[in-house]
Amino acid sequence: MYSLLATTRSVPAGDRNNIRPVVSIAPVSRNVLIVAAALCALAVPVTASARPTVGIGDQHAVSFSDPAMRSLKHLKTARLVIRWDWYRDAYSVWLADQWVAAVKKAHKRPMIAFTRRWDSAGKRKIPSLSAYKKSFRKLRHRYPRVREFSPWNEPNAPEQPFTHKPGRAAKLYNAMRSVCRKCTIVGGDVYDNKDMVGWIRKYKRTAKHVKVWAMHNYKDATRGRGTTRQFLRATRGPVWITETGGIRSRGGLKAQARAVKRVFTIALSSRRIKRVYFYQWRDDKDRRWDSAFLWANGKKRPAYYTLKRQLKKHH
Repeated sequence: MYSLLATTRSVPAGDRNNIRPVVSIAPVSRNVLIVAAALCALAVPVTASARPTVGIGDQHAVSFSDPAMRSLKHLKTARLVIRWDWYRDAYSVWLADQWVAAVKKAHKRPMIAFTRRWDSAGKRKIPSLSAYKKSFRKLRHRYPRVREFSPWNEPNAPEQPFTHKPGRAAKLYNAMRSVCRKCTIVGGDVYDNKDMVGWIRKYKRTAKHVKVWAMHNYKDATRGRGTTRQFLRATRGPVWITETGGIRSRGGLKAQARAVKRVFTIALSSRRIKRVYFYQWRDDKDRRWDSAFLWANGKKRPAYYTLKRQLKKHH
């Protein structure tokens, strides 16, 4: 949920005593070996190697130099949301410049998503394909290092111009892909409302050659609604959870921490889930939304320690 910027066992060579016992094995029939191998394979959980890349979605460049974030070595990616005509506003350009530079310095892989203008004029405005392509070309030229994009952040949300027009949103996916075929362009990038599955089915009729699908699963993370499974059934191929986390207003700090843990459980439940982006890093005192890991003064919340433990456990 964004409204800013308009204004991401190896085994040791030996044990501690360096003792390597010799074990002799009696001859075993080929059939017995085959059966044993099959049983071993069945004993390994399906999710054993499903370790998605984990990152942070955050609008503020300063977050990426925060010592608390820098200590989380397994956060590899970062995601930014900007208005689709970002280049028309000098302040938006400056903020994007700062963000991209900070993410580069933090050695994280950047991803950028477009969204609507948040003034009254941009509330229901759908850009023309030519204007949209022009903006994306400017973005590619200014930030050539960025190669992962979302055509539109949460296009199915009621505050977006595509909430009842999935086909129009899909045309923006096609347009972005036509400009940079070597980039990773995610399809969908929807949030998990009650109409998500139907919206995606209509979107798929127009979107061409989607190789990576994206969703936001706050409802699943905070309330266990099963929306991630629904999305997986409605799509094929790799899935990125491009926004997720625990929302403090849904049960308080302890519930927020449990939601962070649940995100990892969900992500590890399917090999198709390749990326997870938590949002957001620090509380910006927005009363409408708070899924931050740190208070505004920098103090760490329980959700931060849960994130740290889960990253250490699964990476």
